[in-house]
Amino acid sequence: MITTPTPAAPGSPTPRQPAVAQSAFRRLLADVTEAARILPPNWPLRDFIAVNPLGGLTEKPFAEAAETAGILLGARALPPETWLRAAWRRGRITDADLRAALASHAPTALDGPAISLSGRRLEPETVLLAELHHGLLPPHPQRTNRTLLERLDPQAAALLETHIITYLAAYLDDGQASWPMPGRHLGLYAAWHALAPHTPHLPRTARARLRHLADQPEQALLNALDELGVPEAERMGYLQAHLACLPGWAARLRGHAEQHADAASDLVGYLALRTGVEAALLAPRFPYGTAYIAAAPCRNAGPRQPTPAQRAAHLMPHLGITAYGRNAQDRLAGLLALLPFTRRALVWLEAYEGHYRDRLLTALNRPLTHQQDGDRPVAQVVCCIDPRSEGLRRHLEQQGAYQTLGFAGFFAVALRFSDLAGGAPRTHCPALASPQHDLTERPAPGHHSRAGRHLAGRQVLAAAAQAWRTAKHHPAAPFALADATGWAAGPLAAARTLAPRATTHALRRITRRLTPPAVTDITIDNLTRDQRLHTARTVLTLMGLTQDFARLVVFVGHAARTTNNPYQAALDCGACGGHPGGPNARAAAALLNHAQVRADLAEHGIAIPGTTHFLAAEHDTTTDHVTLLDTHLLPATHQTDAARLTADLERAGTQLAAERCTVLPAAPTRPGPRLARRHVATRAADWAQPFPEWGLAGNAALVIAPRALTRGLDLERRVFLHDYDHTRDGDGTVLENILTAPLVVAQWINSQYYFATVDLHTFGAGTKALHNITGAGQGVLAGATSDLQAGLPWQSLSDGSQLRHEPQRLLTLVHAPLDRLDTLIARHQILRHLIGHGWITLAARTHTHQPWHRRGPDGWQPWSPSGTLSGTAPA
Repeated sequence: MITTPTPAAPGSPTPRQPAVAQSAFRRLLADVTEAARILPPNWPLRDFIAVNPLGGLTEKPFAEAAETAGILLGARALPPETWLRAAWRRGRITDADLRAALASHAPTALDGPAISLSGRRLEPETVLLAELHHGLLPPHPQRTNRTLLERLDPQAAALLETHIITYLAAYLDDGQASWPMPGRHLGLYAAWHALAPHTPHLPRTARARLRHLADQPEQALLNALDELGVPEAERMGYLQAHLACLPGWAARLRGHAEQHADAASDLVGYLALRTGVEAALLAPRFPYGTAYIAAAPCRNAGPRQPTPAQRAAHLMPHLGITAYGRNAQDRLAGLLALLPFTRRALVWLEAYEGHYRDRLLTALNRPLTHQQDGDRPVAQVVCCIDPRSEGLRRHLEQQGAYQTLGFAGFFAVALRFSDLAGGAPRTHCPALASPQHDLTERPAPGHHSRAGRHLAGRQVLAAAAQAWRTAKHHPAAPFALADATGWAAGPLAAARTLAPRATTHALRRITRRLTPPAVTDITIDNLTRDQRLHTARTVLTLMGLTQDFARLVVFVGHAARTTNNPYQAALDCGACGGHPGGPNARAAAALLNHAQVRADLAEHGIAIPGTTHFLAAEHDTTTDHVTLLDTHLLPATHQTDAARLTADLERAGTQLAAERCTVLPAAPTRPGPRLARRHVATRAADWAQPFPEWGLAGNAALVIAPRALTRGLDLERRVFLHDYDHTRDGDGTVLENILTAPLVVAQWINSQYYFATVDLHTFGAGTKALHNITGAGQGVLAGATSDLQAGLPWQSLSDGSQLRHEPQRLLTLVHAPLDRLDTLIARHQILRHLIGHGWITLAARTHTHQPWHRRGPDGWQPWSPSGTLSGTAPA
């Protein structure tokens, strides 16, 4: 039990409290952990990792989680009906789509008897469609779970947020500030506690009370909650209210804590900081333990929903009924009550999603296109499942007898990678996985002198950059730098603006002279023989490539190279932790070219022909140029194969660039090959370009099936493609890995785009026009002081005026036995939540001649492209 102290006189310092019992601390820690579930961890911009903003609520049905997001965050989690009605008017949603969605989400209302109004007989379908088309609009969600300071003194609440932002920016700073926060190594609370009493913008009485806070954050948090009078049973919800005040900063703090393997301590300190200042600001007006009771009348009940009677009165004229009695209105209201607002929004969303899904299913039901030109392909090209790779695969297959495969872009090599220059290693694997290997880049044999010149040049450039930063921080720097460099900086800025591609090319030539390209290898020497075998076997088994090897097998990672773009990592490989996939591709190729590894693989039933060589490549998704890597290791016998592949990749990339130009803002709509190449290269080099590429905007589905199902189809770069052949996966292990890793990552990416689109300011990052980078890349602010903008900006979702991303939940299509899927879903809670609670839609079939079956609450049901469900799955 926590002993409640004698109330202090108003305005007097709070006496230090006795040490908390371990049981009280455990309860507090449990409350903090539970409260933090409303926020996903967030990472610095250089490690931009897609997350589901409501990932902590996936144990709830999607509709319930959407309602919770409104209460806790004031966020919209479903597309606004005004936008959806506009989509209906332009034909993106049809009445057939709405009928199918009503049958799924409001069957009771739809199956009811017809009603008579003013002598007219109206079927429920007619009434419900009219309600969807013309009914009263629901109010915007409001955040009703607010802190005491927000309810009792909004001006002081704003002061608290400014205070918090100042200290969090200093604590999380990674080198931008010339004067680091004192005591930062001791943790957030300890560093703040030493400085807060001297913060001039806080009232003097508050600063005096802060001097007497407990030294331990858990003790300080419990003391503050007691002083505010928050009942123990309501503390978790109250802590959520504080976390929701600055959700971006709180999510970044959670990510920082997880990076340092101390997920709870910083959050406890953060909440102790917040509630400690809150109690200090309220103390002069509210005696000890009374603030919570005093704030009760100030609770926000939330927006008022129109009643069924009000909805009925509004709808009557749209049904052509101008004169009606109370009984007629009551009958109509009774029908409308069966379709509450929350369900109505889901009907619209289901119809919007269903329209796209029907088109995709219809396309997949056409006769299959099989590989031609002999049994053995010219090369096997393994690309990331990223939708941008769908376009590259499609265009490459048109060049000749290429077999392309889709696989998670880290190629099952979870690593920490240090490049030639050393420095802090980068984690190249999905956030779900832990890096298994520490790999480094080293000079290739015989190329040490060239690598030395490269490193020496990089040191010169780094020293110059450091000197420039140091000079800028000097008080007289603006005058000195303007005199010393203004003559060059002005023309250079003009050149970068007016001729970005030419200027970037010239700067790169100068950089190459200072840092000539080094010829390097990725060392795998630090891996044991068993580790090499296990990793190599995993790579080939999971991608289903265990036989029929081509002469050249190429792992194509991907990266994006843009200029002056804080969100560049959001365009890199999500499977590589927001980093380029080249190092993973190089590591996989090095393993599978190793003679001992091949011999060990042969003993385990995977025989790689001596004529097969593995090669790495990297696809620049901004320019659609593909570069073959480590070609110095290519045998002379494979030079011709590589030259042919290079030429075909160039043609495929050019065609893809021309295809993308048709939708990029201010791009030529029908460019020739040379113009398309020049244009996308210019976009990558332009430091003023807000739309260098679309990234994964438009992503809508994941297909887990043999390539034959999708080969020859233009999927519009909207589909994740993961190759899978269930006939080669007898025990379902490969499918289990796909469903519990790539599927989850794809759902995170899909959710990040979805939620940023439906609520740009809560789940997105607003517009780039207002962004200021803080903390050397910890995130961006909207203006000088704001919450950390945690999601994607408007320019990643739109062309500046119209959305480019269609907000819809991920559709997952799997070619596998239904009973195997049932077993895996029952085994993994994450799958039960995602599928059973409506976060994704799962459809499957075992063979191409069978109908698709959709997984619903009652099991599998046949699903035709019309969107109707009927019957049950076959045994």
